[in-house]
Amino acid sequence: MKYSYYPGCSLHTTAKEFDLSTKVVMRELGIELEELQDWSCCGGSIATGVSHDVGMALAARNVVLAQNQNTDLLAACSGCYNKSAKAAKALENEQERDKISSILAAMGISVGDRNIKVRNVVDVLANDLDISSKVRKPLMGLKVACYYGCLLTRPTDITGWDSPVFPMSMDKLAIACGAEVVDFRSKTKCCGGSILIPKEDVALSLTKGLLDEAKSLGADCIVLACPLCSTNLELRQPDIEKKYNVSYSLPVIYITELIGLALGIKPGKLGMDKHLVSTKPILAKLGIILSDLPIFRIQNPVGNIQNTTN
Repeated sequence: MKYSYYPGCSLHTTAKEFDLSTKVVMRELGIELEELQDWSCCGGSIATGVSHDVGMALAARNVVLAQNQNTDLLAACSGCYNKSAKAAKALENEQERDKISSILAAMGISVGDRNIKVRNVVDVLANDLDISSKVRKPLMGLKVACYYGCLLTRPTDITGWDSPVFPMSMDKLAIACGAEVVDFRSKTKCCGGSILIPKEDVALSLTKGLLDEAKSLGADCIVLACPLCSTNLELRQPDIEKKYNVSYSLPVIYITELIGLALGIKPGKLGMDKHLVSTKPILAKLGIILSDLPIFRIQNPVGNIQNTTN
């Protein structure tokens, strides 16, 4: 099975561990990923806020490139997936297609007639593959809270492969890996990522609610598939701890990292040395050797991140 792989901006910058773990896990499971040639930013939510047509065309550009490669488009980031899937659906609408085609024509790109699907990594892992048959090191004793956020399974006319209210795909994947899944009722609540800049207090309060519940359930980590959610839940932990006088030190990892551990892949190859909240407690609980894995301690989340190796 082969896909055009769309990493998006985050997986080449702030979420390199998601990129690394996605590639190595998919390869281990027999999925071939060919990085989308000449891909560009999907525009996220910002571009559409400025211009619906231009924002849609930015995302559609990548869909059209995948059409030219004649393969379905696979996105890891839930935001990139959601925007790309919306663009693919827009191309099926004659009016939307004409607007998008006009904008892309100015870029020298012609919209073709090949029909392709836009898939998310979680969807493929949960619905197309048998993870349990590949598990070499079951994650026994590890308690995880699976967090889906706003965009991974919403809206259903764009996604449709899991419940938009109480999805279970990552939960099932974690269970297949041998982990214990806690009953995380806030799994689709907003983390506040999109309002962090204009309304920081509200965003931190929303994120705090997620961290509080995960901690109260005894979760050893939060598992997700969204770089923006990861930024709020991991990078902003020190801000929340200081503001509310609480303590978490709760690791936040990607679902592909969790699966990679169960497949017996070394933590370093999964990028688990790149986290801002140390993943060592997770690995220690699983009895994995830690000597070559650095700890990242956040002194000041704005500009003074220090890395020390134990």
